[in-house]
Amino acid sequence: MNKLLAHLGGVFLYSENPKALAEWYTRCLGMEYVYTAENKAYVATFNYHELEKTATKRYIVWSISHTDKRPTFKEGKLFTINYRVHDMNATLAHLRELGIDIKGPETHEQGTFAWISDPDGNYVELWQE
Repeated sequence: MNKLLAHLGGVFLYSENPKALAEWYTRCLGMEYVYTAENKAYVATFNYHELEKTATKRYIVWSISHTDKRPTFKEGKLFTINYRVHDMNATLAHLRELGIDIKGPETHEQGTFAWISDPDGNYVELWQE
C-alpha cells in the first residue's frame, strides 16, 4: 500500500496539574501554550521547520523501534518525546540555571542528545542535529 493512512495528530500528556506542566514547558523549553476552554487543555502547535532552505532531509516524527535496553533516566517509562533544539549548549545552560537534572549531553552519529524529565516524570529527549 502506497498511501499513508494515518498522520500524527498530536501527542497528549496527561497531568493532575496541566497548567503547571504547561508553564514548566514554557519556562524550560520556550514552548508556547494556549488554554482552550473547549478542550480544557493547554495546546501547543508545531510547524515543520527546514534547517536549510535547500534541505531535502526528512525527519522521523514517530517511530517504533526495538530495544533491549529501556531508558534508564526514568525507569518504567515506555516512550520518549524528542524535541529538536537549535543550540544544545544554550538550552542546557538555561535548564541548569532552572535547577533541572540533566543526563548528558552525548554526541552520536545522529547529533547531540541530552535527557531531562518534566515535573510529571515524562521522559524528554533533547536533540541537536
